[in-house]
Amino acid sequence: MSRTAKHAAVPLTTAQQLASLVKSARDIMRKDRGLSGDLDRLPQLTWIMFLKFLDDMEKVREQEAKLEGKRFRPAVEAPYRWRDWAADECKLTGDDLTSFINSEEARGPDGKKGPGLFKYLRGLAGANGGDRRDVIASVFKDVVNRMVSGYLLRDVVSKGKRGGNAVESERG
Repeated sequence: MSRTAKHAAVPLTTAQQLASLVKSARDIMRKDRGLSGDLDRLPQLTWIMFLKFLDDMEKVREQEAKLEGKRFRPAVEAPYRWRDWAADECKLTGDDLTSFINSEEARGPDGKKGPGLFKYLRGLAGANGGDRRDVIASVFKDVVNRMVSGYLLRDVVSKGKRGGNAVESERG
């Protein structure tokens, strides 16, 4: 058996998948004129992956609640969930995508006007304080999207989407 055939048959570990994803995303981000180095790229990639992993976790929690016959209240509502604005079916790209993320008010992937993504996330608040909505709002308090090109941003988001479900990968 050839050396390449062996490697093709062995699935990548979660760490290897993540390393590959980060490298691909960094290669795309290097093309954006709003990011001048790793000190700009790392925070950018961090908030993108945070939202991806948060949505993966929310999907699992939603399934668990459904199986237990319990009501589930997501931390992030549609259309601000990763699955809503990062989906292939979502046509937000270019200036529309950067506007949705950066603006105080923007047209979302559902076509309706509302707060931009970061404004929405910063405004999250839990009912009793200390819940995951408060944590998300705190995380996004000072986050800034530095990417200028919404087309390159869409490419990075699409890479993150292909990363699979991180929560399920770690459980399995």
